[in-house]
Amino acid sequence: MSKNASRGDGPRTVPNPYAGHPDYRCFGCDPDNPTGLKLEFAIEGRRVISHWQPRADLEGYPGVTHGGILATLADEVAAWYIHAVLGTAGMTRELSVTYHAPALAEEGPFRVEAAAVEEGPKSALIEVTISGRSGTLFCTARCSFAVFSEAVARRRLDFPGREAFRPVD
Repeated sequence: MSKNASRGDGPRTVPNPYAGHPDYRCFGCDPDNPTGLKLEFAIEGRRVISHWQPRADLEGYPGVTHGGILATLADEVAAWYIHAVLGTAGMTRELSVTYHAPALAEEGPFRVEAAAVEEGPKSALIEVTISGRSGTLFCTARCSFAVFSEAVARRRLDFPGREAFRPVD
């Protein structure tokens, strides 16, 4: 365990409680989806962070990650913010992405970071940044979510409960 992790101020890994479930095929975070992004997450304070290595099969122009993939990365890390920080589940209402620079694959791994702009009992607005290894900002996204109570999320979405997303050092 890192010195920062033991104090609670360094990144802590968020477990994926869905991994291994026979009906789980998420394109964003299923570690066993052969075509998926296989994202893993960490929490640092009230931010959720992921690192993703670009792949040639997900490029638009040669050497440039497709903008739709960047939007998917943003949506996924924002959803995990709802899980890991708010302790429930939600669904995307609206996703707006502003692209700032080409997402060059040579800049991988990309840093994908989510933080809340607004949080309420039934909605959340999450801002996401995606940047390259050198710090180049590729895009920012604003993700509006409908947020469900934990009881509704458990009943309707098979949400395993807030404790299943408790970070580990």
